[in-house]
Amino acid sequence: MAIKYPIPDMQVNKKSNLLTRGMLFENSLNLSNEYYLTHNIAVIHKKPTPVQVVRVDYPCRTRARIIEAYYKQPSTTDYNGIYRGKYIDYEAKETVNLSFSFKHIFEHQLIHLKKVSECGGIAFVIIYFKKVNEIYIINIVDFLDLIKQGLKSITIEKAKEIGKSVKQGYAPLLDYLKAVDEMFF
Repeated sequence: MAIKYPIPDMQVNKKSNLLTRGMLFENSLNLSNEYYLTHNIAVIHKKPTPVQVVRVDYPCRTRARIIEAYYKQPSTTDYNGIYRGKYIDYEAKETVNLSFSFKHIFEHQLIHLKKVSECGGIAFVIIYFKKVNEIYIINIVDFLDLIKQGLKSITIEKAKEIGKSVKQGYAPLLDYLKAVDEMFF
């Protein structure tokens, strides 16, 4: 006897699709950071966004649900930690285009990364160009120079020119520290 399960509705919710954009890239970075930690290469963690919980629904103790919450303050960047004895801090971005618009990175994040760099830390933006499945790290100094020049975005060609390519593989998934070595050491 064959069991016929219903075919799930394949409609895509545009709102949730926008919310999950970048999650696969972020998860790959998280797994890469776990690899680096496990192999004593680096200690790099995703920074939590500071949130103020206002209202919680408690139907029962095990099913508590946050109903209302607000950001306490703007978050600085996505990741920070220690690599080769130096502080490392970076913002991870993804684009479906062949360019990344600067409007998708906040001024307070740029200021934070600039200060990290000025204090001798490693600071960069890592961009995933989804359309061509390529990832580049760009030193924050070079990134800020593009903005000072009045550019509104960075093209993949410019990222190739001024950045370092991140190799994708098995372990780690994204070996971005090899690109960091080439750029900063």
